[in-house]
Amino acid sequence: MRGEEGRRGDYGPKGTSGTNGGKGEQGEMGPEGLRGLAGELGNKGTTGDNGLPGPRGPPGPSGEAGRNGTRGDPGDAGPRGVSGLLGPKGDLGRPGFSYPGPRGSSGVRGEKGNNGPRGGRGDCGQKGDPGNKGTLGEAGDPGSQGEPGPRGTRGKLGRDGNPGPEGDPGLTECDVMNYIRETCGCCDCEKICGPLDIVFVIDSSESVGLTNFTLEKNFVINTINRLGSMAKDPKSETGTRVGVVQYSHSGTFQAIKLDDPKIDSLSAFKDAVKRLEWIAGGTWTPSALKYAYDNLIRDSRRAKANVTVVVITDGRFDPRDDDSLLTYLCSDPSVDVSAIGIGDMFDQIEENESLKSIACQKDGRVMGMRRFADLVAEEFIDKIEHVICPDPITKCPDLPCKSEPAVASCVQRPVDVVFMLDGSERMGLEDHRRAKEFIENVASKLTLASGQTDNRNARFALLQYGSPTEQRVEFALTHNLTEIYDALSRVNYMDSSSALGSAIIHAVNNLVIPQLAFVFITDGITASEQLDEGVSAMRRAEGVPTVIAMGSDTDEEVLRKVSLGDMSAIFRGADYSVLNKPSFFERFIRWIC
Repeated sequence: MRGEEGRRGDYGPKGTSGTNGGKGEQGEMGPEGLRGLAGELGNKGTTGDNGLPGPRGPPGPSGEAGRNGTRGDPGDAGPRGVSGLLGPKGDLGRPGFSYPGPRGSSGVRGEKGNNGPRGGRGDCGQKGDPGNKGTLGEAGDPGSQGEPGPRGTRGKLGRDGNPGPEGDPGLTECDVMNYIRETCGCCDCEKICGPLDIVFVIDSSESVGLTNFTLEKNFVINTINRLGSMAKDPKSETGTRVGVVQYSHSGTFQAIKLDDPKIDSLSAFKDAVKRLEWIAGGTWTPSALKYAYDNLIRDSRRAKANVTVVVITDGRFDPRDDDSLLTYLCSDPSVDVSAIGIGDMFDQIEENESLKSIACQKDGRVMGMRRFADLVAEEFIDKIEHVICPDPITKCPDLPCKSEPAVASCVQRPVDVVFMLDGSERMGLEDHRRAKEFIENVASKLTLASGQTDNRNARFALLQYGSPTEQRVEFALTHNLTEIYDALSRVNYMDSSSALGSAIIHAVNNLVIPQLAFVFITDGITASEQLDEGVSAMRRAEGVPTVIAMGSDTDEEVLRKVSLGDMSAIFRGADYSVLNKPSFFERFIRWIC
């Protein structure tokens, strides 16, 4: 018979862990476990419970040392580091040298230009030595019988008691002097400024440009025209002497000297100024001031003469120049300096300070303007004239019957003038009226021809123009002053657009005779159509242009084109009220004559 299955004995205490992970020994089986086991073996009784775990066994022996591992593959490169800070800026190198390039080859010779306008009356020359008496000429044909003169005074009784023959009418002293005055401009009044040495220092740098350089030269000439006659002898202690320095980069200064023996008249000085050629280089203003004093003033000035220097520049000077020379002229207290700055840059404080340094910090001696054309405006010439000659003396010849200073009329030569009057809306009714008044005054001033066959005095015509289809010949060439007055009174303002080119073509086709003088009263703002064609037609007809351009809002390119490039033929003023001021009017009359 199968006995009961004994229960599993309890586990013995748990063995201790061996060193290096050795496995502990199994604990001994308890009594109940042994009985269960015996029963199971003998009787196949039921299996007893598992006994409790035995105690941990002692540590096992140490294991062998491990072998060295193999070397790993090299790792990838790390990220790029941050760039370091920039180093300090290096020192500036030495300045380079600027030399003018080689002279270019000569261009193709241009066509011969038209004859220029007749120059103004020159200074009266010194009286020459009496010439040898000529041989007796053949008797001339008897002239036509003149009109009978007024009855002379009764003569004394003759020896026989009868009255003598009737005497010829005599000329009064006034008649004689009027004849001299009309045939010789030397009898006019003269402005005297005392002994005066004037030096113009003008900018000839590249930034100025050829057209503006020409305006600078015209400014010099127009200013000297106002100051009376020049000293006949440069060594004289009296009279006016004038010098000019044109400057650009270092070493390119050119001068007309105060004591040049060839400059003995106003006409000689004008010719010398016109021959000055634009240099077109850098701007070395301080060095130019030193050159002017060292070469024109210091050794050639006159003991009793006032010295005035007028400096013109269009911009800042080259930084390589010595800025301490800006006040070089100020070291001589007897030299008065005026500085003219042209362009917007002189609105900047630092640039205006340069002008003040040139003018020795004197009040009223720094002048600025936006453009070179303002240099030759009538009101600016008035201003600079007063600066140079503030207290002039007017000296008139001691002649009878001369009530007021006057400009000699055009005498014994043909003066045929066509006035081209702008009738556009830009003119305005009041300025249009002033222009007509100016034309009337010119006609009154000049000696008009005595008839249709008189080719030795003045005649006038007037054309008013507007749009391309509006050209009105207000009166054709005439010598009749009454006809001119009547026609001017009937002229109505067009208040139209402006087409100057069409007007010139109309005048050439209807009015022109050889050597006709065109006087354009315009601001130059006009339609471009047919302008070049009109100017070409005027050239072919040998027309001589003069331009009257009032105000500052003008088209300089058109004015230059219409004047055939002669900027001295452009008369300027602030507004149309200038037209009938004596200084402007008399200068215009001298030009036309």
